[in-house]
This record gives sequence, structure tokens and C-alpha cells, in this order.
Amino acid sequence: MRTFFGIKPNEVILFLICLLVYVAIVFIWNLSGIASSNMSFIKDNAPAVISDLPPQSISKLVVTSSLYLMALAYALVSVAMSPYRERLPQIAGIGVLTFVAWVALNYWVIAGFLNSSILYGVAAVVLLLVWGGGVMRFVARLHDPMALFLVRFGLGLSLFITIVQIATVLYDVVASLIPVLPTFEWRSPVNGVPILYTLTFNAMVGAFLAGAGGNMLWRERRELALATGRKKR
Repeated sequence: MRTFFGIKPNEVILFLICLLVYVAIVFIWNLSGIASSNMSFIKDNAPAVISDLPPQSISKLVVTSSLYLMALAYALVSVAMSPYRERLPQIAGIGVLTFVAWVALNYWVIAGFLNSSILYGVAAVVLLLVWGGGVMRFVARLHDPMALFLVRFGLGLSLFITIVQIATVLYDVVASLIPVLPTFEWRSPVNGVPILYTLTFNAMVGAFLAGAGGNMLWRERRELALATGRKKR
């Protein structure tokens, strides 16, 4: 199979699909006017932990949680397309735990750390500890598929929100030239701050997770290369 800069075409297509879905979610959320409204429908129907948040905080939660969801979709489908597909049920389990743990931490941060109920903080910390323990256990038992999962999930976190940030800036320029387009107003607090918050909060986390998974893969490949070299001798 031909590659694109060393990457298989199906992997490039998967990345682009997940990226475009995430871009669509963010743009629809903002261009539809929901992000700049008082969100009365959400406040009237969502659980208290969500409805009690101010509109900007709800927007942060939506933008960030959808990023986790699409990054996880990218990671899980990547595993399903790899030679490790038989390990998908186990990786899907750690994926669900990943989503719940990081959304819980993100909610606690958005709600104001100690200004919110301490129970939320305790729950977030406990879930993160369980997630960390689960990752370490999977690294020991399912080294290669876990490494692949971490690389793809980390890349999704870092690149999806970074590209969205670039897209919002470009759209703002295009909308200024084409008056019929709805304005994004990415500089405004209700539109720009949730995206900048998500970028700041997750880009470095994603880079770390991708780097950790990459180092795991590199270790395995290095050992394979050394073993192959010994056989040739």
C-alpha cells in the first residue's frame, strides 16, 4: 500500500474525517448562536451540575468534551484498523474510562476548583488515579495496542483543537470579505474564550500522551531492530 509522507491513506482519511466532524461541531455550536445565547433550553433541561454553570462555562464544557469524544473516536478506530483489532474491547474499556476521567477533571476546572463542591474534585482525582492505574496495567499487558491508542488520542487532542483555532481565525477573515456569511466573532468571550481554554488545557496534555505512546512504540521498534540485527550476524 502506498503511503502519504510515510502514513497510510486510510489513516489520513480517518484523521481528516474526525477532524472535520470536530470542526463542524465547534462551528455549528458558535455560528448557530447557541454559544452567545443565555442557553435557557439547556439550563431548563440539563442536570443541575450543568445548568448551574454560566453560559460561557457550558460552552467550554461542550467544546472540550466533544474534543475528547472525537480524539477517542480517532484512537479507537485506529486500533480497529490495526493488527491489534482483537484487543479493541479492552482498549474501548480504557477509552470509556479516559473520557469519563478527563471530562470530570475538566468539569472541576471549569466549575472553579475549590469554589465548587469538593466532592467534584475528589471524584475527578479518584477517576484520574483509576485511569492512570488502568493505563499502567494495560501498558504491561497490552503494550503495543496501548501505545498506539495513546499516540492517536494524544494527537487528536493536540491537533484537532489547534486546527480549529486556526480555522476560526481564517473564517473571521473570510467572513469580513463576504458579508452574507454569519460572523464568528472569535475574539469575543462567548466564542473565543472556550476555544482558547480548550486549546490551553488540552494541547500540552495531548502532546504528552502522544509522546508517551510514541516512546513506548519506539522502545518496541528499537528492540525489534536490535533483534533483527543480531539475526543477520
